[in-house]
Amino acid sequence: MDEMQRNESANNILKLLGLPTDQNNLDIINLYLSRAINFVLNYCGITEIPTQLIEVVEDIVIIKYRLKGVEGQKSEEKGSLVETFIDSLPLDIINQLNRYRMPLKVKVI
Repeated sequence: MDEMQRNESANNILKLLGLPTDQNNLDIINLYLSRAINFVLNYCGITEIPTQLIEVVEDIVIIKYRLKGVEGQKSEEKGSLVETFIDSLPLDIINQLNRYRMPLKVKVI
């Protein structure tokens, strides 16, 4: 993902989250974006993010951003309201990533 695409993705993410485009928010989103890119590259065993996975990377950033502060929690009760949190990426994202996952190379000795 080149610098122009990273900037476009960061702006897309800020819009989807309803956050103002200020330097603090951009810094935070860029950090999450770097981590999401590294996750996708490592999970898929690829060296470049295909165009078809850019929105998936953006979705991963949004999910991780929204989980900020509730990492490791399954649910939270506030009076009669119970909020349940996800603890892994949704299956539709995993399925999209799996389409680009390279088979593991096994050395036979």
